Amino acid sequence: MILAAVLLGVSCGAQSFIVVHRRLAFMGHGASHGMIAGVGLALFFHWPVFPVALLSALVFSLGVGLLPKRDDMSSDSAIGIMLSAAVAFGLLLSGVHDQVHDDCGGGHIEEFLVGSLGQGFVGDVYFLAALAVAVITLLVLYWQPLLLFLFDPEGARVAGLPVRWMHLGSLAILAVTIALAMKIAGVLLVGALIIIPGVTAGLLTQRAGVVVTWSVLLASATALVGALIAAQFGLPPGPIIVLLLFTVFLVARLFARSQ
Repeated sequence: MILAAVLLGVSCGAQSFIVVHRRLAFMGHGASHGMIAGVGLALFFHWPVFPVALLSALVFSLGVGLLPKRDDMSSDSAIGIMLSAAVAFGLLLSGVHDQVHDDCGGGHIEEFLVGSLGQGFVGDVYFLAALAVAVITLLVLYWQPLLLFLFDPEGARVAGLPVRWMHLGSLAILAVTIALAMKIAGVLLVGALIIIPGVTAGLLTQRAGVVVTWSVLLASATALVGALIAAQFGLPPGPIIVLLLFTVFLVARLFARSQ
């Protein structure tokens, strides 16, 4: 599953640039925590966890993306409300499940909060490889329209680009990535893999293409090292990967201030 961690790093690193510049950081955390509702629902009914978690991430992301903009409620407020409700719903179902099934048949929600290399299967590697290829291909093919979409949405709309569909598409891909990352990084920490690489790379350079390259390299390298450490000492990989990313971020921050 070390290969799966590296592929996850590639996908998260490539999307981190979009998440940071579209100011979707809170959305990333919201979608990942929103999966707790799907995990709790799957455990309660003894359904396969991944499809239900993926559906809950998609519903959360696209639901917030489709909410009409109102002056009396910001998108952050809407995300915070839905996040809280999703977490409460998932934890409630998990608690009821544990009381009804003393043997915790079907699993326990804590298994999905911080990730584990032991939860992965060979099929996950194929899914992550397909996702990494798809994300990189889309970036390469639609790089110029994407830059216009990120930095000048109004200009992109005037130029005839389907801005709303591009926004919803980016949210859908983000939700799929978060769901696939759940087994390795865990529900609580997967948002960091989406955010920290892009922010760190932005401290090193201002050129968009170089930022994406650095972001992918940082995410995949820390995922590889974190997975190796986790495998060596029998620890969950999610916290190790995030702490490695945070350390690199601090170093980059100090380096940027010294320039």
